[in-house]
Amino acid sequence: MVPDQRSVPLTRQQAQQFDVGLIPGLRDRLIAELDARHVPSHEFVLFLSHLTGRAKQTVARWIDTDHPGLPDPASLAVLSLQLDVDTGWLLGLTSHRLPFAVDRLPPHLLQQFQFSPARPAWFGAVTSKTDVASGQAVAIMHGHDMAPRILHGSPYFYDPTQNHIACNGVYVLEYLGQTIVRHVELRIGAGLLLRCENTQYGEVLVGEDVLRADDGVRVRGRVTMAINVCDF
Repeated sequence: MVPDQRSVPLTRQQAQQFDVGLIPGLRDRLIAELDARHVPSHEFVLFLSHLTGRAKQTVARWIDTDHPGLPDPASLAVLSLQLDVDTGWLLGLTSHRLPFAVDRLPPHLLQQFQFSPARPAWFGAVTSKTDVASGQAVAIMHGHDMAPRILHGSPYFYDPTQNHIACNGVYVLEYLGQTIVRHVELRIGAGLLLRCENTQYGEVLVGEDVLRADDGVRVRGRVTMAINVCDF
């Protein structure tokens, strides 16, 4: 699997033409959340009104069949908190449904809760780690080449601005038509030594003649972090 490309800002023309799909996308995701909670369709409006503290006429527009409307920013924030769902997913900006990071709320908002966040403390610890890698590219490790340092199926982050080998480290490379993750060691006068973390796999010395070739080794970025997921 080729790692995700780093996002770049939209041009003015692209921004004007960009269709986020808020309508009716938000309505459909909102209804899906209610269905998942086994709320009868005839009680949608009452449920949303109680959930958000908004008038029935207001929440009815959010799920209107023919002409759905959008919640105002404050109502959207309350919806995300009450439904425990990431606002980006509710808006259709992310493809994976994630819980709302309640434990990352600023103190002035967190103190308004009458209960402690139910989510375990580890969730905030993990997301705070990934904040460091915000703006970097992320990909999923395929294979056991870098085990146990990066396990198969685990996400890893890499800095795509480091697209040449300036020092030894772990890099994402394109080599022989494949995308691989390897320890890279500079060998002066000889080339690059590519090594797996898994000792069952041998190392490869890529000569300088191969490096100079157009189809030699392409550096996609330097790996900065991995989050290993162990299934039991």
